[in-house]
Amino acid sequence: MHIAHYQGKGVYSANDLREAIASSRIETLSGFRDKHVGPASIDLTVTGEEMYHVERLFRPMGQRGETVRQVLEIMQPRPIKLGAELYPGHEYLMKATVNANFPPGMYSYKNAKSTSGRNFMLVRTITDKHGWFDTIDKRNQGFTGEVWLSIQPLGHGIILTQDECYNQMRVFDSDTRLKNDDLNQLLATENILFRRDGTPYKQGELSLFSNDGTVFCTLHAPGKKLVGFRLKRSKKMLDLSARGLDPTDFFEPLFAEEAIPGDPESGFVSLRAGEMYLLSTHEMFKVPVHLCAELRALDPRLGLFFSHFAGFFDSGFFGTATLEVLAPFDMVLRHGDPVARFELERLRNETVSYADAGTYHRQVLTQLPKQFTANEDWVRQMT
Repeated sequence: MHIAHYQGKGVYSANDLREAIASSRIETLSGFRDKHVGPASIDLTVTGEEMYHVERLFRPMGQRGETVRQVLEIMQPRPIKLGAELYPGHEYLMKATVNANFPPGMYSYKNAKSTSGRNFMLVRTITDKHGWFDTIDKRNQGFTGEVWLSIQPLGHGIILTQDECYNQMRVFDSDTRLKNDDLNQLLATENILFRRDGTPYKQGELSLFSNDGTVFCTLHAPGKKLVGFRLKRSKKMLDLSARGLDPTDFFEPLFAEEAIPGDPESGFVSLRAGEMYLLSTHEMFKVPVHLCAELRALDPRLGLFFSHFAGFFDSGFFGTATLEVLAPFDMVLRHGDPVARFELERLRNETVSYADAGTYHRQVLTQLPKQFTANEDWVRQMT
């Protein structure tokens, strides 16, 4: 471990987060568990006490200093309970298991959990005095206020549970996102892009490094292979606390086609407008243990589509990225098209590695949500 990697500023590590909880800079509420503290984030679930089906979702207006509770009154809230069925096309607002009490210089951003994204749940937070989703950033003045979860199923209904975490909170005291010079320095000693057999690419083999410090990965879609899954419009309710479910109730396999018969490198996938797909990157991505990573939006000049609903990668993650893809119109994506852009940032202090306990560590094939068991026939057709 290179001590110089850690400079006491940047993304809060697990110990930093626990210290922030102990000092009441992060207030934990009913439903919070110590296991919700991860390598570089805090998992958020619902308190189980204040949960509503809302007619419409309003964000507080920061310039007016509004709180979530003030705008809740005009959302036409109807109380719901744990075990409630949440339906596509409806919006729900629930108290999250933390509040913030940040001094000047401390701020936070949020991401949906991977399992929320893979089940195509649009999960975001709203916060007092902020008009932005997934944001607590009053770093010049400090912030004290509440955090609420907004949940909107997009494809099928879900059964609300406190046993599943829906979003994760990342905390910072400095912007340590890697610039291009930082990335070049990292690449001088570490490999971060690998083939699917786990061997690193040689430095001259790829041109996936941008000029802004971010790293691209491309689509895995070789012709005639099962490369991902399309979400069915199932009328069944998904119990998020369940495990070992049959995926055929909610997903169907997606096969890549060949533009040139007999040439798998000419592979592509056809996406239908409004449909939702799980696909994966061709490259395996490694996050060094002193960094974490976030998927950032693609430049629309690379294609106008959503490539992720989640997008945070903990320190020590190694594997392909499973992507939650939504196309606004009929389109095709080719094998090798850029579909993911990773931004790396430094941690304040040493932390535990995702490699030690992460659900999706070393994933290679496109991975279904953890509620589902692997369909052996599908796995055979993907390898």
